[in-house]
Amino acid sequence: MRELGPDEPVLRLDARQSAIGSLIVSGATAAAWESTDLVTGSLTLDGTAQGTPVVTPGNRPLVGFDEGDAVVALRHVRSLRRALFVGSGAPLGVQLFDDESFTVHPGDPAHPVVLSLLRIDGVLELRAEPLDEPLPLEAVLRQFGFVPTTSVAPRRSRTS
Repeated sequence: MRELGPDEPVLRLDARQSAIGSLIVSGATAAAWESTDLVTGSLTLDGTAQGTPVVTPGNRPLVGFDEGDAVVALRHVRSLRRALFVGSGAPLGVQLFDDESFTVHPGDPAHPVVLSLLRIDGVLELRAEPLDEPLPLEAVLRQFGFVPTTSVAPRRSRTS
């Protein structure tokens, strides 16, 4: 099993791993996303949401939580620009459809780790980002440049 951490912080998935099934992150307490349209939001394990969700054509979230695991729907990953998974200090586990899995270690258990996901030319790059100290979610999101967007209801037509 591979490990991402201070010695090997980056892993680039191949095109098949980046597009089939779901990417599952266990141990995350929060997830954040930014779509290719720059729609940004976040969701915590307990269901607290900020910003705007990005839904797939099947009306499912592109990034969300399912039974305690953060999940990215890879079939629609072309809609995703980047994502962030925030840990609590324990290692994060990542699993792919082909039973490939790896862990993300913070290096120092007193410091949480963040797993960043970037889509680059159709493949996903995963990076372990250790934090210097535990921070509130809003501070972590700011540190990585995530600003939740707000949903605006469509305007009603004056003729209706």
